[in-house]
Amino acid sequence: MSAPEEAYWTWRSIVSPLFDVAVADQYAVGSFQVKIESYHLGPLLLGSVAASAQEFRRSAVTIARSGVDHYLVQLYPVGGYAGDAEGRAVHVRPGDLSILDMARTLHTRAATFQNLSLVVPRSVLAPLVRNPDGLHGLVLSGQSALGHLLTTYLSTIYEAANSFTSDEGARICDATAHLVAGCFGPAGDAHETTTVAKRAALILTIKRYIDNNLADPSLTVDRIAREFRLSRATLSRMFEPLGGLAAFIRARRMLRCFSEITSPAHAHRSIADIAYSWGFNNDTAFSRTFRGMFDLSPREARAEGALAHRTIKHLQPGSNGSGQLILAEWIRYLRV
Repeated sequence: MSAPEEAYWTWRSIVSPLFDVAVADQYAVGSFQVKIESYHLGPLLLGSVAASAQEFRRSAVTIARSGVDHYLVQLYPVGGYAGDAEGRAVHVRPGDLSILDMARTLHTRAATFQNLSLVVPRSVLAPLVRNPDGLHGLVLSGQSALGHLLTTYLSTIYEAANSFTSDEGARICDATAHLVAGCFGPAGDAHETTTVAKRAALILTIKRYIDNNLADPSLTVDRIAREFRLSRATLSRMFEPLGGLAAFIRARRMLRCFSEITSPAHAHRSIADIAYSWGFNNDTAFSRTFRGMFDLSPREARAEGALAHRTIKHLQPGSNGSGQLILAEWIRYLRV
């Protein structure tokens, strides 16, 4: 396998909790390039990605399996993207900024680009805006006053990130979240009704409850219905876009299995032990469900996880080994 091909397939594996990515054809695979740098600033994650043209998709299935309940704020100094953010047309030009809600669907196409990406937990940003569910797909022109302010701030933070101590990085979190809220919040207020926002907030609350109780074998549809005083029919309608509530719970547990199977920290554990700890008691059924969800067997996933950890350093030439988190580790933090 050539270096560009290896970079492409490793990139697909690394970014899969956030997006399903694809390129135009085999020639694009053979000429693919990507460079990643990233920093951990308390609960925020900041990084730069420069990569070849590609297509990004975040489907209901991806959302269900990923466990990523964050906002993604992006500045595009080079390139941009266009597409659809759950019914909202999005067009980002060079110099623009955008915000994406990782709990919502997305399908975009990007030309060759370089961006700065800021990942903000929902719990940090949502309390700072009046309508946190109205942010998905908003674009802020880099030529606007607020766009220029946020561009300058993110660029400055990124240039200085390498010199921050862990305490300094954590201390700028609050100011960063407030600035993002101040720039994007007013625009988001006009896009969603209060009813839709409340419904989305309830779904997110149920999702968090599920994630906090995944290891409990008594977590069932009936228990959730009792907990939230909802009928099974109402829950069914709410989670229908995600394949139903029972399927959502199974997918969330399956993702925990995927995370531990591919993590070096769990390499000493058998696949059967990991599956059992998340409520899967039949090896054959587990393997079949795993392959249906991830398009590879549990053993193949463990092997690819090891490959990604061996080859990711090639995607970030010049790493000084100082403990900076690269994108693979960002996503591992987000999905566990």
